Amino acid sequence: MFDLSEKVSYIRGLAEGMGLDMETNEGKLLSHIIDVLSDMAQAIIELDAAQAEIEEYLETIDEDLADMENAVFEKDDEDDDENTYYIEVECPHCHETVFFDEDIFDDDNDIVCPNCSETIYSEDEYNKESDPD
Repeated sequence: MFDLSEKVSYIRGLAEGMGLDMETNEGKLLSHIIDVLSDMAQAIIELDAAQAEIEEYLETIDEDLADMENAVFEKDDEDDDENTYYIEVECPHCHETVFFDEDIFDDDNDIVCPNCSETIYSEDEYNKESDPD
């Protein structure tokens, strides 16, 4: 934008070098036009500097927001409920309906009702029922 100020200065120099009488109507008009051009050039330079500062600030905010989005919305495989399936079971003791992650049945541990703390599923009982002795 410095080039714009130089151009206005050049025009001002040309007008002064031409020996125009600035007391005539044409001279006054030309002088005011050059003053307006100078003011406009200065305003454009200030706007350009302000815009550059705002762009830098906006980029910083965008980077910070991206960091926050990654921290808040980052998904772990363990927390991904889209691929988790639940099995609905009615407790034979308290008759409440409870839901279990299907992966819990892969463990060798007993499955206990979260409401009454009684065993709903035991690996030992399953093996007894499935063995045809």
